[in-house]
Amino acid sequence: MVYGLRLTLITLMIVMVSCGQKINKRSSAYSEAEISYLLIEQKCVGDHSEPEPVSVEIANTYNELQKTNAFIFYNMPVRLYDYKTPLIINLDDMEKKLIDIKASITLATAENLGNTAEDLFYLYQNAMRFEGQKCSFPLMTKKKFQDVRPYLEMSDFCIEKNGDGLCSSETIVNLTPAESKFVEEKVIKLCKAFDSSDVNCQAQYIIKKQNRTIPALVSLYQKKFQTERYDRLFSLRDSHLKFQCQNNEDVTTMTLKVYSQHLDVYSISVLTRFVSDTWSRGNFRLAIDIVDHPGSDVVEILPSTTGVSYVPDNNNRKVFLSSIVDFETQKKVLAHEFGHVLGFPDCYTEFFDNQNKDLVYYEISKENTNLMCSLKPGVIVPDDYLSQLAQKSCLFN
Repeated sequence: MVYGLRLTLITLMIVMVSCGQKINKRSSAYSEAEISYLLIEQKCVGDHSEPEPVSVEIANTYNELQKTNAFIFYNMPVRLYDYKTPLIINLDDMEKKLIDIKASITLATAENLGNTAEDLFYLYQNAMRFEGQKCSFPLMTKKKFQDVRPYLEMSDFCIEKNGDGLCSSETIVNLTPAESKFVEEKVIKLCKAFDSSDVNCQAQYIIKKQNRTIPALVSLYQKKFQTERYDRLFSLRDSHLKFQCQNNEDVTTMTLKVYSQHLDVYSISVLTRFVSDTWSRGNFRLAIDIVDHPGSDVVEILPSTTGVSYVPDNNNRKVFLSSIVDFETQKKVLAHEFGHVLGFPDCYTEFFDNQNKDLVYYEISKENTNLMCSLKPGVIVPDDYLSQLAQKSCLFN
């Protein structure tokens, strides 16, 4: 029974794809209006471990309410998560929220059931996200070093103090006790991004405080984190691929050869046209040449057997494309995945906090419109990305 529930959970999962079976452009499991624009890898979709009891109970509660009140789940508002309000999922919190939701359902009338349904909808998504990632928690624990919140919070503090994201010597003086505590906490966290020893970082802070050189320590770690962590979220990887390019009247055209035996002619044509248009602007053009055979210089689009779209880290010339979302969403997903082919990393953050048993996810900001950070409406490829490609990824005959 539990195994069957596991399959049901996976089948019903609201997949938040980013980083096949032939794609059917006329029908799919989920439409763009029904999915959250969170990016997710869902590595555990094919895992057969038992789901957490609270996840099963959440799924049952969600399915029961949907059977009797399906209409209230239409057009759910998109919830976005930035570094100030991250999505944090843990089992204890899910249990408490489920208890509150069940009580609200019992007392709700037809007029006020909407808010409860929305909370249940997102609690269900969070439970599925937790189940979809939990087999990777040991690896995701190591990704905590990508947590940029201390850097961004310190930058906000500096902007508030002196209008600049980097604190000056004049900024870290005459602080209130609360401000001093804030600075100490953030600087130690920035230090721990490079030195995992909490003791070492605290000792370093104490010494600098005694020597009255805290401003220099703040500046050191702000700059170090910016260059070695933050900026790399928006830069080509060192191992990025290079492609053939041509210059014509100040326009650089990069050509990618693409092959797929799993897509019909119409689908691959429309999908790759969207990718080409998304990655073309100003003096840069991305041209896609659809070829009949795979090859060492060809990008191949393959079906995803797990319902997840991704580009393998060890082979950036393969794109695994899921058919679980509708065709319009697939276009945006494929454009995101081709960003990985071209060499850009994801610029959202997701990791597992083993100490607190939290799955943490957030985008840099709710206002961010970078395609590699989010799949929410209105995202584009930044101009700087196109400049990086023209300058660093071109091979000219």
